[in-house]
Amino acid sequence: MDISGDAPAESASWGPIIGLANSLPKTRLETIVIEAIYRHRYLRDVAELRHAECRQIIEHDDASRPAREAYVRAMIDMHAQQSILSTLLGVLGYVPEMPAE
Repeated sequence: MDISGDAPAESASWGPIIGLANSLPKTRLETIVIEAIYRHRYLRDVAELRHAECRQIIEHDDASRPAREAYVRAMIDMHAQQSILSTLLGVLGYVPEMPAE
């Protein structure tokens, strides 16, 4: 995915992020991308936890609305981070090697 001046229309809203990322040296941008990958993994784990909580509550109680809303918020956060991560990866041009966890 090449994010440049000829980016597709749906990427137009990411213009400020693309501009900021393009202004950085690749080594610094790579560090930011790695941080974004870790953040996405964390948000994915939170979303999975909220989903499990929601399912457990639905099975045992009818008052599942707060749990469902917590799950929806967690999924929105995760998908927003995924969009940012995809944009940063497009600017970087490759998936960086991840340090061992």
